[in-house]
Amino acid sequence: MKRAMTFGLVIALVTSSACGRHEPPRTASDFCLAAKRLTVEPHPIAPDADDPGNLFDTEQTFLEVLAHNEVYDRLCSKRSASAS
Repeated sequence: MKRAMTFGLVIALVTSSACGRHEPPRTASDFCLAAKRLTVEPHPIAPDADDPGNLFDTEQTFLEVLAHNEVYDRLCSKRSASAS
């Protein structure tokens, strides 16, 4: 009787683990499929430099683009190197 209960418990444990399937976690590969390196044009350092056509990026935009490109390089450089 005890052996039958142990066997039943083992069967219940083995079969119950197959029922709880979880979605695999999202990875950086999704980001690498959609993102790309961004280009940026910093404003000239000259204190009297004018930007009449609004051609240059602000310092904040420049820093954010650099941060984005660092993340892109860290996450996607191996993937793009292996794809080519």
